[in-house]
Amino acid sequence: MKKVLVIDDSIMIRKMVKGILTEKYEVLEANDGKSGLEAARQSHPDLILLDFVMPKYNGYQTLQAIRRIDALRETPVIMISGLKEQVTEHVPEPFTEFDFLEKPFEAEVLIARIQTLLLASAASAAPSAEAPIAAPRTAEMASLGSSGDLQTLMARFTSLETLLVQGIENLIQREVVARIGQQESELQALHQKVDRLTQQIEHQNKGLMVVLREIKALRGQ
Repeated sequence: MKKVLVIDDSIMIRKMVKGILTEKYEVLEANDGKSGLEAARQSHPDLILLDFVMPKYNGYQTLQAIRRIDALRETPVIMISGLKEQVTEHVPEPFTEFDFLEKPFEAEVLIARIQTLLLASAASAAPSAEAPIAAPRTAEMASLGSSGDLQTLMARFTSLETLLVQGIENLIQREVVARIGQQESELQALHQKVDRLTQQIEHQNKGLMVVLREIKALRGQ
């Protein structure tokens, strides 16, 4: 069974992805870039699902560290994020070092993307074995086609759950970013008020000094 390593600081996302993939793949988990790098080094996964926005190391920093390990240099990586602009700030499009999947994503889309990358990875590792590689995929598709209405319905429920969880995560993330921007604006306005008060105090102090000099002069007379 192929191994997929999920590196994400959100326990909800990790559990959700594990629920989607557990029947097809062995799913490993890591809650940040540092532990994810160590897990990748020890387990040598066939594919890595990597969140971009994480504490300590972000997704791209983690990817760079992973690529420095010879055994993981060609491991397929899917970068996931609800804020694509944060990824493009660090890595311009088109993405060549990794595949990108924007949150929220449906379960079927995630599974299809993983299957495509794993097949491409196997084909590049063994170009002469193209025909044998195609057979398991055909068998798998036939199995999916004969699974019946119940499995189709369950897949739809899973997709809805996926979208709901990721939507909540995305809203929280955007709210945090918005709050940080608001706090920065408020701090800037506060600094400006302090500067104005300081100028007023300095002006008043100068006025007091003039008055004191006048009083001293009158006393001297």
